[in-house]
Order: sequence, then structure tokens, then C-alpha cells
Amino acid sequence: MRRAAAILLLLSACGPREQKAADAVCPHDLSFDRASVIRVSAVAPPAALRRDLDLPGLARKTGDAVGSGKLQGLTVVEHQLLLRTLVSQTVSRGRACVWFDSVSVDLTPASVEIFVPREYPDGSCEYEEILSHEREHARVHAERLASFSKEIEAALRSAKWLPAKGNPLETADRVTAEAMLKDRLHKVIDPVYAKYKEDLTAAQAELDEPGLYQWVSKRCDGWK
Repeated sequence: MRRAAAILLLLSACGPREQKAADAVCPHDLSFDRASVIRVSAVAPPAALRRDLDLPGLARKTGDAVGSGKLQGLTVVEHQLLLRTLVSQTVSRGRACVWFDSVSVDLTPASVEIFVPREYPDGSCEYEEILSHEREHARVHAERLASFSKEIEAALRSAKWLPAKGNPLETADRVTAEAMLKDRLHKVIDPVYAKYKEDLTAAQAELDEPGLYQWVSKRCDGWK
């Protein structure tokens, strides 16, 4: 019932909206497919295994131990959020009309590294348990990254107020316009990115609960 009412409202307003768009300083095209402007990519690279640090070096890298115990392994992800935009401009009645021709967001991390302390020989029980645990951290990151990329793409596509060819932004000059475009873009991306980092931290913390560490420690007897 609500959908039918919305359709009737759109039809009754169609004429005035089209006239208003035609009279605007910056012409609008209400039929423009804004989804074609958005591109989001995110590929979790394979985790590189690092064996160059000992236990003290690992502790120095993080600045602290885990709980009351000793840090035995570590997964480090170097996050990136790269924005690339193409902007077009026309001049109408002395005003600048600008819009995004493309918005590309690349969330691919610069690196994913797993550290297994060199005190534990390759193939030892401790080595295998640490590696297995840290690979779980890498797996959780990859899953959250894939989910986040879909969320940020959906947020960008649903932000109808982001200027595209069909709804250009009218400003006095291009410099002012580019600042406004950047601000509007970050208003979409920043909250979603902040939530992603928060959710990822919480998910990783679940893997490091004391009970799990105690279970792992009982599987081997050569811990340093």
C-alpha cells in the first residue's frame, strides 16, 4: 500500500520536477544511472610469513604482552583506503557545474604479515599452533574486508546527494566545488570505515580470549 502511494506521488509531481530541472542553472538528468559511477575494490593479499623476529623483538613491536602472558605470535595488516575521482565541469550562466564522472575506492591492504618467533623451529608443535592461530586472524580480516567493501559500495550508491552527471553541483568556481565534493565523499565513507575498523577489532579480540590461549598452550610443552 505504501509503495502504491509513493508511485502516485511521483507521477503527480513528474511535470513540475522536470520543469524545475530544466530551469536549473546546472541542467539535471533524472534518468542518469548513478551506479555506473561507483567502483569499489578490495582484495586481501596472501599473508606473508615472517620468521625474522624473536620473542623479545615481537614484544617490542607491539609494546606489550597479551594479558598476563607472553606474546607468542602476531598478525599485522597495513590497511589502506585509496580514493580516486574524476571530476567534470561545465559553465552555465556564469556558474560552475561540476560532478563526479567516477569514484573509485580501493581497500586492498598494503600487506598482511604473520610473525612466528624464531625460537620455535619449523614444524614444531609450537610453530604449527602459532601459525594456525595467526592464520585465523588473517581469515577474519579477509572476511570482514569483503563484507565492508559491499557496505561502502552500497553507501555510495544510495547517497543520492553525491553529485553525478545527473545532478551536478552548482558553485562559483571549480576550486570551491572540489572542496565541497571531497567533503561530501568523506561524509559517506568515513562513518562506514570507522564502523569496519571497530567491528574488525572486536572480531579479532574474540580470537584472543584467555580461554582459547589456555587451550592452545596445553597442546604443546615447549613454550618459551
